[in-house]
Formats: sequence, C-alpha cells, structure tokens
Amino acid sequence: MRAFVLSSGSSGNALLLEANDGARILVDAGLGPRVLTERLRLLGADLFPRGVDAIILTHHHGDHFAHAEPLARALRVPLFLHPGISASRVRSRWEVREYTAGTPFTAGGFEVRAMHVPHDAPQVALSFTSSDDERFGIATDLGHVPPPLAPFLGACDAALLEANYCPTMLADGPYPRHLKQRIGGGFGHLANEQTADLAARLVGTRLAALYLGHLSRANNTPARALEVVAGRCAGLAVRVVDHGVSRVIDVAKSGRAQARAEQLALAFA
Repeated sequence: MRAFVLSSGSSGNALLLEANDGARILVDAGLGPRVLTERLRLLGADLFPRGVDAIILTHHHGDHFAHAEPLARALRVPLFLHPGISASRVRSRWEVREYTAGTPFTAGGFEVRAMHVPHDAPQVALSFTSSDDERFGIATDLGHVPPPLAPFLGACDAALLEANYCPTMLADGPYPRHLKQRIGGGFGHLANEQTADLAARLVGTRLAALYLGHLSRANNTPARALEVVAGRCAGLAVRVVDHGVSRVIDVAKSGRAQARAEQLALAFA
C-alpha cells in the first residue's frame, strides 16, 4: 500500500491511498481536482483516468471539506460521511454513504474503521486495511488524546499523526488570544508534547513508522516536532510531513509488514 500525502495542514488536507491490488481511496477534500492532479503527477502518479473508488471525509472544516463537491463531480464516486457532518447541500446533490464510528465498513476495497476524537467539529480518526493486510492510520485535528487512540493506531503498520504546535511558539506568536485558546484547548489541536506522549505508548506495538503532520506554519517547525516526538519513542521511525508538502509513504516498507516478510525469508533461507 502507498499513501500519497498531497497536503497536510490548515491550507488544505488530502491523502490518496493506493493498495497493491489497485484499490484507491481519497481521504478528505481540502484540495481541488486540478491541484490534486498536479501534486500526484509530481509524485509519479496520476489522478485520471483511473480516479478513485471512494472519497471519505473526516469532518466539515474547510481545510478538509471545501472541495467535496468539485471532487464528487470530477471523480463520480460515493462520498462517505459520518452523521456529524451535516452538509445538507452535498447530501442532497451527490451520492452519499453513511458511516459510523465503531462500526467497520468497506470503501473502495479497503476495510475502514473510525473512532471519535475530540475536536471543535465532530471528527474521526481512521484506519485502513488493504486486501493483503497492510494497515495505515490517520489521526489529525484533535485537542487531546483519548485512551482508545493508542491501540487504534498501534494496530497499524504506519500512521499520519498530528503534531500541530509548539506551546512556546503558540504563546509568543501572532495569533489573537481567542485563536490561541482554541488551538491549545481540549478540542483544538495536539501540541508536540501531547503527540510525543502518545508516540511513547506506541512503542512495541505493530506500528513501526509515525509520520507527523498537520504542522502549523506559524506555531511549529519540523525540527521542533521531530526533536520532541522522536526523543520519546526510541525504536519507532519518526518522520515529518511539512505543512502543505507532498510525499509518498510506502506502508509495507514503513511498517511491520516488511519486517514480517524479512523474517519469513530468513526462516526459509
């Protein structure tokens, strides 16, 4: 499985998952069709003519949802929404399939699981399992770490996890007081230290690679996020997806799937 992180951050969020059997799914709609196409091509892939099999939306904030209708029009595939996403216009004009946290469902050839996470809009973390049992998790836009999130991400091979802000940079930065309080509150975003606490609990699980995303351009730096988080989870590969930067994640090479394959090869050598 490959995860094409096309953008992660307040300027727009979109990630395309492609399984080894060809199944494809788009997670979030923070970028439009033209930009998605351009960024995929820079990563050596194409959006068209293959398209995707489904689009899954995590919540209704604009940096995740703004381009849902243009993408539905261009890709002509179902939109998967949970009950917390009202989006009456989208629901009335396009094919919408409902999903609920806690109930596994199938979308585009992937088994998908969702769990609620605390944010100031109804939000979910997601995990995706391909037909060959490679697993990828996504958890961004949450103000604190609920206890079930560690085992949820720990069951994946690799995951994209928010490390939004450095508390010192947020406190000293240019944002108005009300916005600082929103970001730093229990229904805002994760600070580097909160992400590090969670990462420490993921050591020794199936998860082998953690990608830090949704970094604030004003209140964090890749170097700060990496230093804080990597220092708490020795043995776990930690990398940073900078704000708005595209990259490809090879889930098998990142995760325990590759380690298991190597162990089998040695056993029969």
